[in-house]
Amino acid sequence: MTEGQTKPEKSTSEQLEAVLGQLSSDQIRFVVARQECATDKEAAKALSIRPNTVYQWKSRDGVPIDDAVKLMAVDGLIVAQELRRRNLGKAMGVKVAGLDSDSERTRQGVASEIIEWEMGKAMQRKEITGADGEAIVVEFVNDWRRKSGE
Repeated sequence: MTEGQTKPEKSTSEQLEAVLGQLSSDQIRFVVARQECATDKEAAKALSIRPNTVYQWKSRDGVPIDDAVKLMAVDGLIVAQELRRRNLGKAMGVKVAGLDSDSERTRQGVASEIIEWEMGKAMQRKEITGADGEAIVVEFVNDWRRKSGE
């Protein structure tokens, strides 16, 4: 950049992504809960976190919790995507553990699901026939294409 030029401002989404990158999973959970609660204390209690813990995050640790709360009020989708990204491995671990289930039905279901994620669903053809395998006859009633008088 040359002298006199300024950096373009980051979008709300970009700012929120940067702030979320500084937070722990518990802190992000708090930010989400804070959207539904009137006070920090109420949100902390909703998550079974001591309110003092939240105050320590802010004062002692210098974590930008308040910034995240304000930015999330504008763009909550980014928080949801961050939580999804952080928990994808854990979710896949749960899914893959189903392969070792005692239930054959569960193992088969999980195996099919994982295969379909990777390879796509197998083509399923359906043939519809009339009685005794005959062709189905389609008859148009009140067909506007017929000329009057037919």
